Amino acid sequence: MSCCGQKRTQERATPRASVHGSGTPYAAAGRFPMGRAYFEYIGKTAITAVGAVTGRQYRFATPGVPVVVDARDRGSLARVPHLREVR
Repeated sequence: MSCCGQKRTQERATPRASVHGSGTPYAAAGRFPMGRAYFEYIGKTAITAVGAVTGRQYRFATPGVPVVVDARDRGSLARVPHLREVR
């Protein structure tokens, strides 16, 4: 008989990409089947914005660093002060 505890330990050790942007384009294709867009924060501190369509939280921890977002949230994030879409 095998022990399922080993599998849990292995899963915990596997690093996972975060939805909250770290500035690096990670495997977003699976997370954003409707496409993706990139936004950056041009303020002085950090900000967390919530997409109106998906309800996802996007963390802009460092000003000037692009964060990948679900394309369906593009319109609502474009209305957030100090956020701008980058191409």
